[in-house]
Amino acid sequence: MESPEVFRLFGVQYGVASVEQLIAAGMSRAQIKRSRASGVFTMVLPTVVRLTGCEDSFASRSMALMFHCGPGTFVGGASAGRLLGLRRMPAEPVELTVPLYCRTRPPSWARFVSTSWIEPGRDYESRKDGLRVATPLRMLFGLAAQFGQRQFERAAEDAWHLGLVAPQDAAAYLNEIRRSGRTGVTRFAEWLEKTAVRKRPAQSGLEQDFIDLIHRAGLPEPVRQHPVVIADGTTLHVDLAWPDLRFGVEPGHSWWHGGDGGQRGDQHRDRCFDEVDWRVLRYDETSRRVFSGLVPQLVRIYHQRRARFPRANRYIREPTSS
Repeated sequence: MESPEVFRLFGVQYGVASVEQLIAAGMSRAQIKRSRASGVFTMVLPTVVRLTGCEDSFASRSMALMFHCGPGTFVGGASAGRLLGLRRMPAEPVELTVPLYCRTRPPSWARFVSTSWIEPGRDYESRKDGLRVATPLRMLFGLAAQFGQRQFERAAEDAWHLGLVAPQDAAAYLNEIRRSGRTGVTRFAEWLEKTAVRKRPAQSGLEQDFIDLIHRAGLPEPVRQHPVVIADGTTLHVDLAWPDLRFGVEPGHSWWHGGDGGQRGDQHRDRCFDEVDWRVLRYDETSRRVFSGLVPQLVRIYHQRRARFPRANRYIREPTSS
């Protein structure tokens, strides 16, 4: 434990190290055993220890799992999404993508996805901290195989908004790896089809929540980030819109997030929309507490707009259960 290399390993690897790494850094197996017996080390997995006192975190578990399973493995799926900053990605189970020949059994807090489809650079990248993490596109493809359509689209919009992926790159990637029988191809392609008519991702998690609310209300799918040319010739984008009804919804932040400047900006946008006969409803994040009450009002206003524009698409789905 006097070796600076040993402390460096624990410092950069979230408090965990493999037994092989410790031996390479100068510790003997006997020293490692004594450190475990005295409580200096905690055994995480049969081949990995954690420095006692260091946090048992998501990152440390991901690192430990990767060390235990060896080269060619990487953090994938929702776990990769969590490490890449996507919202609402679960902490458990930690997902590791492993080669088909891997015979190691996962611990109770982990999930292994076996595949013959692993290519460094295209499918995973090594970070400075030593973690091997799925590339954003491979991560999304993994989510497409696991999530339902709406949950996947929420994650894909989030990745786009964070600048991790762009639809044109995702389309090229899908064409490159597309094979019959691969789970997730159809789901991925459906999202790409929806992005073809716009250049901007969803701007907030609240926007994604409103998509779900609109779907439950049985209203037609709105167009996301629809461009509206206002009176002075400039273009504003409506977050969720029914262009044939000149009607839209803008889920945004509250006054407390935008202050006076943000509030004045929103009021100016509303006047610009009114000037070209667009009705745009604005909601802040407090709306989440009263979503059930918003549905009837939203449906009524939608029907009022449809009555004004009788030639608009009259297709209405049956509301889905909450």
